Amino acid sequence: MDFLKGKENNKTAKVFKAGNSEAIRLTKQDTAIFKVKPGDQVIKEVAPDGMSITFKKMPEVSEDVKKEVSEILNEDADLIQALKDL
Repeated sequence: MDFLKGKENNKTAKVFKAGNSEAIRLTKQDTAIFKVKPGDQVIKEVAPDGMSITFKKMPEVSEDVKKEVSEILNEDADLIQALKDL
């Protein structure tokens, strides 16, 4: 990409091999703007034409909501079990 030589290159990223996968590195500035850290989960949306991928932060779920969901699932475990094969 000779046209990028000598120019600030903060809008491009190179794909590299990471184990059995390919990865794109986020700069420290990218992670500060995106407010993500290693281990955070993100939602990946691929455009229908395959030309772009958008990553969105997973919304944080409060402990209260997690507790309520757990209680509902436990209360309705028999119903969930009965519906699983429909």
